[in-house]
Amino acid sequence: MSQNLDPNMVMIVILILFIFMMWMSSRRMKKQQKQQQEELREAMVPGTLVVLRGGIIATIVSVDEKYEEVVVDSEGSRLRFKLNAVAGKYVRPAFIDDETSQDDAQQDDASDADAENESDAAPAAEGPDTEPIAEHDATSADDAADATESAEADEAAAQDGEQAK
Repeated sequence: MSQNLDPNMVMIVILILFIFMMWMSSRRMKKQQKQQQEELREAMVPGTLVVLRGGIIATIVSVDEKYEEVVVDSEGSRLRFKLNAVAGKYVRPAFIDDETSQDDAQQDDASDADAENESDAAPAAEGPDTEPIAEHDATSADDAADATESAEADEAAAQDGEQAK
């Protein structure tokens, strides 16, 4: 049962199959593109945010189906384009800036470190009969001045006591 296959015939069959597969693939892609274009045209109503082929982001003002034109407004500038100039609806992507998030993280770390330093800080010098000056809640400038004077007097008395010894 050995048959001699002609190599030219095999090549022709492979070539025909390849061309047929390419034709089927392109036909399917054309159908998908046509469906997407129709969906886009149905969605083109005034107020829709779109992106044009040149990258311009604009809002549709009016659509003229007869002449296949669209009037768009971009930041106060009204422009007229052919319908095929509209690439699609514009959807702003969710984007997180890496630099901004790193800066925020560094600032958060710095503020956490400051908060720890403030809580770990030792209170101001205390004498046996005095309150810490840093924690003293003065309601007026006179009270603050009195507290400062009494602390200075206690320090002077302590120095005099050391000199007397």
